[in-house]
Amino acid sequence: MTVPSIVIQPQARGHSLVAEGRELWRYRRLVRTLLERDLRVRYKNSALGIAWTVINPLIQVLVLTIAVGYILSSGPSNLSSYIFCAYLPWTFFQTSVLDASTSVLVKLPLLKKVYFPREIPVIAAIGQNFFQFLVTMLVFVLYRWGLVTLFYGWPGWPPVQILWLPVVVLILFLLTLGVSFFVCAWNVFYEDVKFLLTAAMSFLFYLLPIVYFAENIVYSSRIPPSLRSPLYHLYLLNPLAWVITAFKQMFFQVAAIANRGAHQANIPTSAPFDWRYMLIALATSSLICVSGYGYFNRRKWKFSERP
Repeated sequence: MTVPSIVIQPQARGHSLVAEGRELWRYRRLVRTLLERDLRVRYKNSALGIAWTVINPLIQVLVLTIAVGYILSSGPSNLSSYIFCAYLPWTFFQTSVLDASTSVLVKLPLLKKVYFPREIPVIAAIGQNFFQFLVTMLVFVLYRWGLVTLFYGWPGWPPVQILWLPVVVLILFLLTLGVSFFVCAWNVFYEDVKFLLTAAMSFLFYLLPIVYFAENIVYSSRIPPSLRSPLYHLYLLNPLAWVITAFKQMFFQVAAIANRGAHQANIPTSAPFDWRYMLIALATSSLICVSGYGYFNRRKWKFSERP
């Protein structure tokens, strides 16, 4: 009598992204479980708990406001509001990418023992930072239309472009997810990536319109007049730079401001919201997201081979 053999076949490699997405959807409860667990662990032994989500950005905004607004005497009177607004998407992008880059490495021992989609730790890392992003955005709204009103008067309601906020947040999320897939897959095999990433984030901070306005390019005396407009449009083709600019355009009225230095020219706080840049940013972010997910799925079968 022969005993029938049992053959366990692993999931076939090279599945389409649609099939990978369907499998990920079947594990959606695990994503939620990891997300909730990571949020509890992050603030488990903290006296202030989730308050640290907004304390750190507020400290950074205060330091930058003092450095730029008072020491350098540049920017509008309510510069802290503009910096805080720009800090919302930047902090989400930075912390999500950094956390996601090590998410698979942290759970690699578990991945070698139990099967579940390898992209779940990445999504869970971004999910917890997205939750903190929403909390910080609520604090910004209270700051913008509460605390600022006490010192500078009623700032007025946001322009009608605020209705585009869900789309802009979607663009930011897709961009962050795509970049996170790339850096996470690289960092599994080359741990130099996390050090390069930290340096790149410090460099990127000053390339983005966080402590200044993208419109400074158009009014810069150091740039030849013939190059100002092309460089400005090229600058906003960076989806992250456009998202940060769009946040300012959605939360602040377009108006002219006078820099404190008499020798400096007046510059606009922000140009009007341009939906054409939004379509470009949406297409670019979607392409990065799909490309990152595809690259991650091609590499994830080799994660368990890492010593």
